[in-house]
Amino acid sequence: MKTRLSIILGLLIVAAFIIPGASAVSPFQVQGSHYNLNIIGTKSYDETFGKEVGDSMGHTLFVKLNGKSRITMTQALDGVFRVTDRNGCDGQAEFNVAPGHYNVYARALGTPNGKVNVSAWGNFTDLETGYQLINLGYVNLARESGKPRSVNINSLFYVDASLCTMVDEFGVCTETTSYNDYWVFDIAELFDYWWDYDNNGLKNLQVRFYECTLDPTGGADDYCRWGDGTPIDSTKTVVTT
Repeated sequence: MKTRLSIILGLLIVAAFIIPGASAVSPFQVQGSHYNLNIIGTKSYDETFGKEVGDSMGHTLFVKLNGKSRITMTQALDGVFRVTDRNGCDGQAEFNVAPGHYNVYARALGTPNGKVNVSAWGNFTDLETGYQLINLGYVNLARESGKPRSVNINSLFYVDASLCTMVDEFGVCTETTSYNDYWVFDIAELFDYWWDYDNNGLKNLQVRFYECTLDPTGGADDYCRWGDGTPIDSTKTVVTT
């Protein structure tokens, strides 16, 4: 009887992990290599929070508990995940993403009823206009009662943009490059990328970065997917006018 029970339990355990699609299981419920960032809402910022932040390899930054803060993000090729300026209460915090591509998830923590609107912005060089500011997308996240729920926020990082990349002698655009579902830091014309973090009482937004590849034909289990489990196939097209 014990042997039979052990076999049944073993089969159940195996079946629990054979789930098609990356969105079938919340990444917060499984093991896997990832970087964890905590965005803490606070009424006031103490300078000791950011002591020696440049060398801390910290996982925490602070924003206004109520109101807007800017979180500027970069991706240095020789860098690592690092909070380089924790104090978003003075208007702007800064964070570096390690090289690579990622599936990104977030969940709202803390006291129920807190919520936040996160809007992603990109400033891109454009040869016809100089610079082009584009709203790349937004998500609304709320701490509801019950167990916190993770949400895929890839849409803030895999973006669409259409930019002038060639002009004639009169400054008229002759070539346009369009990016579709493109990892934002892979866009050569990217100048600045940031989040407008409009907080309404959310005390902690936990963000996780799971490294993946961008090869939907490779058959790997870890290639990048949207929240519904479909693969992300970033494309770039050049249109000559």
